[in-house]
Amino acid sequence: MNRRLRLIGTLALVALFVSPAVFAADTVVLKLGNIQAPGQSASLACERMAKLALERSNGRLKIEFFPASQLGNAITQIEGVMMGTQDMFQDAAEWMSQFEKDYHILAMAFAFRDQSHLQAFFNSPMNAEIKERLRKDRGIRIVAENWNRAPRVLVSKKPVNNPAELQGIKMRVPEIEMYLLVWKAMGTQPTQVAWGETYLALMQGLVDAMEGPFDTLLSMKFFEAAPNISMTTHLISASSVSINNAKFQKMPKELQEILVGAAKEAGDYFTQLGIESMTKDRKEMESKGAKFITVDLKPFQDKVAPLAKELEETGKWSKGLYGKIQELK
Repeated sequence: MNRRLRLIGTLALVALFVSPAVFAADTVVLKLGNIQAPGQSASLACERMAKLALERSNGRLKIEFFPASQLGNAITQIEGVMMGTQDMFQDAAEWMSQFEKDYHILAMAFAFRDQSHLQAFFNSPMNAEIKERLRKDRGIRIVAENWNRAPRVLVSKKPVNNPAELQGIKMRVPEIEMYLLVWKAMGTQPTQVAWGETYLALMQGLVDAMEGPFDTLLSMKFFEAAPNISMTTHLISASSVSINNAKFQKMPKELQEILVGAAKEAGDYFTQLGIESMTKDRKEMESKGAKFITVDLKPFQDKVAPLAKELEETGKWSKGLYGKIQELK
């Protein structure tokens, strides 16, 4: 009897010192990656999402975050999510165009008037159908699309006031086909360069210009290599948070809801950081020598306008999609 009591006592002591996670059958650990640098707004928001998920689940939902392309470039990471070797990915929603053709529209310059217009599309039945195809055909589930990014602008070594001054310059674009097509239509010589290699490409003269979301320019120091920033606002975009669908479906419903809620709340935080950067970051960059150029948007819009019609006719996205998006309020 004494031996039995001692055994019970020993087990009780062990239980006190072993993490509750060991005994929680539904504890979930998710590996999340992005391509942005630590401290950049997207990475700060990913950290916020992980913190919210951990707190609201009482430690049962842990997101391990790997920024700065630690898990590979964007396409590699999305493919990892598809295969289940990586659980989650966060970055520009248009990366998904590699795997769902209708998302090419997200990278079409001037396709969206403003952030409200873009969110109207994300909240539309059109987008619901696209997401469902992505889930069924590719195994990727989008859990948040409200990570509104600062508008994308042009960064160049020489001042650019109009499309005529873009002709023939070497232009860095991401590994997204639509960016290459848009900037070729603008008259540049586009070159696909990985995000993490862009600063060096500018410094070494491999490219003369780039474009990117405004809220990345300070943290990535692009303005040091190319100090002229033309406020083209040619692309209104958002980031999304995606997860391997099979992994998501295996999670307890409670944790699914916590994850979605944390991702969307982090998206609101990311959006606010982007708004703040438009004033704060501009002042700091100006103090360090950056020159901001206000441009007339119409010549840029006119330059790429024929491209939208041409791409739709060749099947780059579904027939009529561009027109339906323009009709959204």
